[in-house]
Amino acid sequence: MEPEPPQMQVASRYALLVFIWSTTPLAVVLSIRELHPVWALALRFALAAPLAALCLWMLGERLPFHREAVKSYAAGMLSLLGAMLFTYLGAAYLPSGLISLLFGLAPLFVGLLAHGVFRTQLLRAEQWVGMGMAFGGLVLIMQGGPHVAAQGKGVFLVLMGVFCYVASVFLLKHDKAKLHPLAQTTGSLLFSTAGMLLVLPFFMASMPRAMPGWVTLTALAYSVVMASVVAMLCYFFLVKALPPATVSLTTFLTPAFALVWGAWINGERFTTVTVAGMAVIIAGLGTYFLRDLRAMRVA
Repeated sequence: MEPEPPQMQVASRYALLVFIWSTTPLAVVLSIRELHPVWALALRFALAAPLAALCLWMLGERLPFHREAVKSYAAGMLSLLGAMLFTYLGAAYLPSGLISLLFGLAPLFVGLLAHGVFRTQLLRAEQWVGMGMAFGGLVLIMQGGPHVAAQGKGVFLVLMGVFCYVASVFLLKHDKAKLHPLAQTTGSLLFSTAGMLLVLPFFMASMPRAMPGWVTLTALAYSVVMASVVAMLCYFFLVKALPPATVSLTTFLTPAFALVWGAWINGERFTTVTVAGMAVIIAGLGTYFLRDLRAMRVA
């Protein structure tokens, strides 16, 4: 059988990443039902790092620690420890569908950085309009709900995670290590696990005292295998093969699926104001990617 063409590898991993990332916010919310968010994340990293290392060993790949590799692992840690720590903390206040939708704003931040900082992209008129709509919807969300202050805190924390993720996209795109995607994943997980050791002493009072229930354990296992290893393997492969804005487009595709999973599995419901804000954000994202969506339809 002939090897899979590169474009099919990219397409299949892109689709798998969209599926995993649409279900990961729900896994995060379920995994912190009986665990403090920081400890849930620490357990996720502690289990995922040796699993990734085992997969790396089985494939016969090395885990280099030269200077460029270490810099690459540090950049990857920003999308793991940085983005996930803020996301887990924010998940204590937000439903999974809203978390996914907030990560859908990542392409807008990528565009702003590419336009204003790196000068690698000029935003078109409809992109500025879409950006304004999306941020307007975000403001609307923060005004709605029975617990406005808590929801606002959750939104702020998740957005901090989005900023870390976006920064990681740019850093990884310009790194020179040329690592195998699984080596990149393993190294970033090891760095993130080590980083958690510096965070955990501040949360010793919240250390788990009993075995969590099966829902929490299942969600944790899914986060370890699919979100921490399989998804990151796809992610690091894609950031090397595609432009940053194209990689961030995965976060535009996931919210609709995430809203379905959250409503179906976790019974998530939203206030009218929050639904209106989410609709404005989705419309803004659609406007921002109007040309790209038309190109996909033509293709």
